[in-house]
Amino acid sequence: MMIQRIQSIYLFVAAISMSLISFKVPVYTLNETLFMAQDDTKIFVLTIVGAIFSSIGLFMFKSRKFQMKLIRLTVLIQMIIGIRIFMLFNKFEVVLNNSFLFLMAFTFIALIMAYRGVKKDDDLVRSVDRIR
Repeated sequence: MMIQRIQSIYLFVAAISMSLISFKVPVYTLNETLFMAQDDTKIFVLTIVGAIFSSIGLFMFKSRKFQMKLIRLTVLIQMIIGIRIFMLFNKFEVVLNNSFLFLMAFTFIALIMAYRGVKKDDDLVRSVDRIR
């Protein structure tokens, strides 16, 4: 793992945030009852997969193309979680937890910043290859 690369830190932050959503932070409230990600199997599986993909992307620094694909896939997973929450919001009168919303936004921003960092590295390597 190359800690000197800022995108590694962003991916680490994204993995930690997705793990917190999976296990520690309540997602929504319905009828005065707090619901965690474990209570909704689809959200739980998606957050775990997102955390795993972020962690794998952290260690795939030698394969920038694969790392960028993993980051895009993790962003897609986040969007699917958002759609799932939106469907719950329309079906039931759920109240979303502010901590959950903050962590989702924080994870999304971290993933976008990680993607930009990996893309910048890839562009730099390509420009150096062109010069040779």
